[in-house]
Amino acid sequence: MKDDHSTKREQVLDTDEQTVKQIVDGLDKIYQWNTVSTPDLQWFQQNVELQQKRIRRRQWKDLITFISVAAIVLSVVIAIVYRQPILFLYFQLVGIILLPISIIKTRKRVGNE
Repeated sequence: MKDDHSTKREQVLDTDEQTVKQIVDGLDKIYQWNTVSTPDLQWFQQNVELQQKRIRRRQWKDLITFISVAAIVLSVVIAIVYRQPILFLYFQLVGIILLPISIIKTRKRVGNE
């Protein structure tokens, strides 16, 4: 009985060793076909600097757009308040009514996702 178990165990170990050898050989072949080369440090630094410049440009563009839109909206609000205050009050009323509706719709949309 012991001999039977030990021979089966040796066969399993031999099969495992063969499998490991085949896997290692296959991986070696893959590594030979696809040589991996790490780009040099200068390439990484150039890409990082380029990306940082893009981000800075985008941030400045966004900031200028925000300031422009804010100035326009503020000018319109001031003009409405001084020319026709009742119109300003109507806008405020519409905003107060639409705010809870938009919050409820946003919560439903977020809850469903």
